Amino acid sequence: MLTAIADMIRIGKKLGRLRLIDGASGNMSCRIEDYIVITKTGSILDELTPQDFVTLKLGEESKDASSDLIVHNAIYRKTDYKAVLHCHGIYNVVLSFIYDEIVPMDLEGNMFLGSVRVVEGEFKSEELADEIAREVAKNGVVVVKGHGIYSAGTNIYEAINRACYLEHSCEIIYRYRAISNDNAKKA
Repeated sequence: MLTAIADMIRIGKKLGRLRLIDGASGNMSCRIEDYIVITKTGSILDELTPQDFVTLKLGEESKDASSDLIVHNAIYRKTDYKAVLHCHGIYNVVLSFIYDEIVPMDLEGNMFLGSVRVVEGEFKSEELADEIAREVAKNGVVVVKGHGIYSAGTNIYEAINRACYLEHSCEIIYRYRAISNDNAKKA
């Protein structure tokens, strides 16, 4: 468990550098056999210490764990993934208000992600947690309208790679739209 916590602390700092989190937003977890190690509610991911994690039996509830525990448990129930990451990058959140599906224009996003659904629902509801888990089971990543990315992987590094590919693809789409609109106005 110590290795998983050290890895998540490293990833938390990276999320901050990449501006994929803000304040106490975002959360992450790792599954170790029948247990889940998850960030505590209110944790600031780019300032994590070992005290910012709680270890629970899968399916167990805790007021100390992230408010997204319901989503993490749903993903672990429906998949074989060993890590789950939730972050709030600017570009994916903006595009989630425009699109129901994000289709990367760039080669890497297209190769490694394909199209990514944007889902919506009531925060902390079983229905939204199940919908997020269904989409993550399909290709490892989903965007929740106005709320950000949920990605998963065989480890926390694979989960952040998916989140980074998606945010990069969203930035390309956003900038392409901005340039296209600007050029249309000049014509």
